[in-house]
Amino acid sequence: MGEIITTKTAIKCYRFEGIDFIPEDRLLRWHDNQQTLLTDNESRFLASLCHLAGEVVSIESVYRYTFIYPNAFEDSGDHHYDLNILLLSLSKKLFRHGKMAIPIYIIPSYGFRVSLPNTAAVRNETSVLKKTPSWSNIAKKHTRKPFSLVIKTNYAIIFTTIIITLTLLISLYVFTIN
Repeated sequence: MGEIITTKTAIKCYRFEGIDFIPEDRLLRWHDNQQTLLTDNESRFLASLCHLAGEVVSIESVYRYTFIYPNAFEDSGDHHYDLNILLLSLSKKLFRHGKMAIPIYIIPSYGFRVSLPNTAAVRNETSVLKKTPSWSNIAKKHTRKPFSLVIKTNYAIIFTTIIITLTLLISLYVFTIN
């Protein structure tokens, strides 16, 4: 029990100059080992732009790809997202050393464009998992010692016997008075 095992998982990563974007973790990982966490919406927005990188994408396509498809199975479809506010908050997180780490170009009256990443790769990350305990260990943990069970059972039997005896004595007393 308590053994440690590791597992490798494939994580999509868009690598730009000076920064890696990991959509599954909602994380911007700078090459100087600093990290910036994105909100769900920021991560979806940037992931859709990176997925369609190199193309000029209409506002409607980005909106659909970012919000409609991921929310297709949610109960209500009346979500309203403002891409301008989202772009502003994302730009603040991407701005570093006087420039945008991942430049998002705005094409007036049409949409957006992001340059192609240096690489769009699947990274293998090793994560540490605790080994689940075996059933025999779980059973040992949750079984009670037989001696304490016998004592608890004996207390219950004794208590029940006393209650029944008292009830019979009170009943006998009531009948003898009448």
